[in-house]
Amino acid sequence: MSPKAKSKHRIRNWAEYNQALINRGSITFWFNEDVIKEWYVKGKAKKRGRPQVYSDEAIHCGLIIKAVFHLPFRALQGLVISLMLILNLALTCPNYTSFCRRADKLKIPMRSLLCKGESLNIIFDSTGVKVYGEGEWKVRKYGYTKRRTWRKVHIGRCAQTGQIIVSAITSNNVSDDYVLPKLMDAIQDVPLKAVTGDMAYDTIDCRESIYERGAKQIIPPKKNARRQKKAPMPALEERDKAISRIKELGEEGKALWKQESGYHIRSRVETTMFRFKTIVGDKLSCRKDWSQTTEVAIKCDVLNRMLELGRAKSYKVA
Repeated sequence: MSPKAKSKHRIRNWAEYNQALINRGSITFWFNEDVIKEWYVKGKAKKRGRPQVYSDEAIHCGLIIKAVFHLPFRALQGLVISLMLILNLALTCPNYTSFCRRADKLKIPMRSLLCKGESLNIIFDSTGVKVYGEGEWKVRKYGYTKRRTWRKVHIGRCAQTGQIIVSAITSNNVSDDYVLPKLMDAIQDVPLKAVTGDMAYDTIDCRESIYERGAKQIIPPKKNARRQKKAPMPALEERDKAISRIKELGEEGKALWKQESGYHIRSRVETTMFRFKTIVGDKLSCRKDWSQTTEVAIKCDVLNRMLELGRAKSYKVA
């Protein structure tokens, strides 16, 4: 096949692929009517200097496409221009530097809860995402180097719907128990039924923040845990009951307690972490702290939007 025939074949297949995307509605899911109407900034600028042309919704839309397709900023600009041509939109695309600069101060609003008005069973956990540095093979062969670094992503997931309720990003030396009270403060308006976490959250600060919200504590006590003796704290009463129950059950007390309390529901947050790393990637492309915070929030927003489209229903087959 000649080079010209090959190029025509590719263009024809690409056009068919684009038309299939339009028919399926996957492109119009990002470029919906609300985003198109608010693509440009309306009204006069409130600050001195050159006014902004594109709204936060336009930057948000572009960053979502970047997260889904794992694109650098230059490739993002080209893809958005192509999508506008395919959809026949009379819009202009922001420059790739605008996407990069505006990501620092962009605020990502929380998605509406899928279970409205219900008390949620929320599960907390954290995972590491790479920023830059050597890969696993080089570290195993030559050892750890100071230029290798990563960030910790902390999320709170709804056990019923799989939706990410709250998220945060910290450096790799921040413990999980330090972040949980701050995440609880960020969801003051969300009614909580129970809070589940691993032994890393078995601290006084974490249990007090859960107790103040009136939620059940499904957190296993540590191996060397002891009951309170003098001046018992109300926030640690559930912990004392768990310690007593584990001792009553004998050698396999902790395993049986996990079954009784429903602790194994925590495996669902591990599934969310797997979805995070496989769908939107296990690396961060941004280098600034605020940009990394926006990038993580965008990726969590992408996973929530996918859940809104629908979930597969599984059932047991005899």
